[in-house]
Amino acid sequence: MSLRAHRPAFVALSFYKLFGYPTGLGALVARRDALASLRRPWFSGGTVEYASVQNDQHSLLGDGGAFEDGTPHFFGALALPAGFSLLAEVGMARLSAHVQRLTAMLIAGLAVLTHRDGTLAVRLYGPTDSCARGGAVAFNVIGRDGRVVPYWIVEERARMHGVAVRTGCFCNPGAAEAAFAFDRAAAARCLSVAGGDGVFSIQRFAACMNDSANAAVGAVRASLGLANNDADVNRLVAVVRSFVDPVST
Repeated sequence: MSLRAHRPAFVALSFYKLFGYPTGLGALVARRDALASLRRPWFSGGTVEYASVQNDQHSLLGDGGAFEDGTPHFFGALALPAGFSLLAEVGMARLSAHVQRLTAMLIAGLAVLTHRDGTLAVRLYGPTDSCARGGAVAFNVIGRDGRVVPYWIVEERARMHGVAVRTGCFCNPGAAEAAFAFDRAAAARCLSVAGGDGVFSIQRFAACMNDSANAAVGAVRASLGLANNDADVNRLVAVVRSFVDPVST
């Protein structure tokens, strides 16, 4: 993406999603005029020019410094040149083609899974072709009774077979509520039920939403990248196939 052509206000990126390491280190690219429009009413270590307790005032650093709390992850940052060198050696066009092929392979493998009565065993979210999509595939497994198999059950079985997937709402609850078409009143009622004893239970919430609104709560996401191969895709498809009626194809 050309920042000159599109001129976004903010672009967030995660380095471990580019080349696997370091984890916990990302970057936010921001236009200076976009930063100037933000108002931060608090401060943390490393973000101020000065702070006066007796005068109850402080002055934030200019530009991005006002938003960089704490000590930068400098040990992790030392790994970035090696990571970018790896991408350059592999070649971005080659990497893109590799991820695109694996993504198409995964989608095709999941889309054909059906139960004995012919109903689909997987509900895919997002484009089902390579147009306007990346290497992350979000889906839910549908049981033979037509209900969504809770994502934590799918994750547990995947883990047992050495397959790592991400589950839940992927740090984006608003988008999840829209994607799963949550009924607002039903969600409010189920949130109350799930936290009725003072301890919130995602299992109770999911069961309530499934019973009252037949709605999925969370999903499963597989992210394909540089280190993945055909065997990884086949293992994940096999995990999902294990939820399908034994006599189905």
